[in-house]
Amino acid sequence: MKIKIAAFLICMMLPVVAFAADDAEALLNKAVDELVRKGYVGDISAAQRYLQAILEQQPDHLEAQWQLFYIQLASLTNTKLSDRAQGLSAISPEFDRIAKLAKQSKKQAFLHFMTAMHASYYEAYERSLSEIERALALEPQSVRYATAKGRLLIGYGKRTKLDAEIEKGIDVLKKSRELFQKEPSPFVHDENYDFLIADAIATLSKPRWKEVAEHYRRFTEKPQASFAYAFAWNNASIAYKELGECDKAKEAAEKALKVMKFGAAESNKRYAEFCIEMQKMGLMVKK
Repeated sequence: MKIKIAAFLICMMLPVVAFAADDAEALLNKAVDELVRKGYVGDISAAQRYLQAILEQQPDHLEAQWQLFYIQLASLTNTKLSDRAQGLSAISPEFDRIAKLAKQSKKQAFLHFMTAMHASYYEAYERSLSEIERALALEPQSVRYATAKGRLLIGYGKRTKLDAEIEKGIDVLKKSRELFQKEPSPFVHDENYDFLIADAIATLSKPRWKEVAEHYRRFTEKPQASFAYAFAWNNASIAYKELGECDKAKEAAEKALKVMKFGAAESNKRYAEFCIEMQKMGLMVKK
């Protein structure tokens, strides 16, 4: 019995020992990889544990603190500005503390980047774009900052309903991808560009649905059980329906629902099925 208890205790200790053996850099790589892969949504508890472990080793680790803060920001993404005001107000002191740490650490470019991202959640895009330009002026080859600029331009274009700004953002993302392919960054995955570009094109006043469908198809070539993967299939379903490719629209919606059940995908599956029936009746043709 004593042997069994000892073996049990050793097994219980093993994960802790292995976890503690990882240094801050290794833990950060694991955390960032999971967060980027999942788009900062869904079950990201493992990433949060990695980041907390880093702070236990190095309490002033700037990147780990920023990642934990950005997780809180990301949770407010799909809410209206009026609804997110209280949440932003609650975490603002934390941002001020991290910004002070960045300044003390003389991480000026990173400080501009953080400020740009934080301001974007207030939809203060003029401030955001100004700050990200300052970050790029200091580190012009940063894939991370260049990608952020593209996303901010698209966000600004969506808010102001200016196609020209969205197109600028798309162009910046394409150039950022070229830079990424030369010098990969852990803060973005190559397929993420397809998701971002597809989403941007879909929000134009005259969406180019064929391009949207193609970018989402590329994104889903790397299967993963994540919200982003499910959303990509769901959004691809919309694009295929707009193109009159009803069978593909239904298939895409079904693939989204295999990852997780959510109302938008259920609706798009029904729309696709109706689309198929309309085509059978000769009331709808492919575009």
